[in-house]
Amino acid sequence: MNLERITTLAATDGHNIPAYLFTPDSARGGAALIPPYGSTKEHLLGIAATLGDVGIAALSIDLCGHGENRTAIGPVMRDEVESAVRYVRRFGRTAAVGISLGGRLALMSSADCMVAISPAVVVEISPQGKWMFENFPSPAVREPYSGYVIELLDVLGPVPSHDRPCLLLYAERDIPAILGGAAGLKANLSKSDLRYVTTDLRPDIKHENGLIRYLPRWFNHGELKFNYEVLSVTAGWLAERWGKAQNA
Repeated sequence: MNLERITTLAATDGHNIPAYLFTPDSARGGAALIPPYGSTKEHLLGIAATLGDVGIAALSIDLCGHGENRTAIGPVMRDEVESAVRYVRRFGRTAAVGISLGGRLALMSSADCMVAISPAVVVEISPQGKWMFENFPSPAVREPYSGYVIELLDVLGPVPSHDRPCLLLYAERDIPAILGGAAGLKANLSKSDLRYVTTDLRPDIKHENGLIRYLPRWFNHGELKFNYEVLSVTAGWLAERWGKAQNA
């Protein structure tokens, strides 16, 4: 496999989208990898390598306001994802794979299929979630003010209904508000497969303080990008989709 820095990827307005491309010796498809809020392209290289093992080229990008992407954070990230999807179409059948905010963006993309890992789709963000965003902003994000991501989710708009295959993958002990959105999301996506990760998760704790009880769920959500079960299930699900496409 080969890892290279991509410097020619651009959004439709011309701004550069920093990226890494992981290519196997013989690719049978491509995937655009979309990090969660507060993460960068480097954080998804484990997923990229795992996809390479099953013959899928993976392009991991920095969203606007993150990492080396100097464009201001905002809804332009939807266009950045589309640019990444177009780039990996050179390898054939295309997937979008994202985590949290990236999972929501993956489901909103034009990819042939999607893996949305704990996608940030909720009816309402909990008071604990708002407190975390406002008081523990990620140093990897250049945002106009703490908690801006809450506004950004509204600006991005809802995930559209479609009939393309998608995997909705959550931690068994994920953020409660995100888990609460899973059933409605699945109902809106006619060809979605809902699964839960059960290994390498922090246990719930008993405490009189609601924020402290919330913290293990917050950490479980944030650590999914490094969870071996997530990597395995994602690669296996996409390999199965690719196999079905080749046999059709």
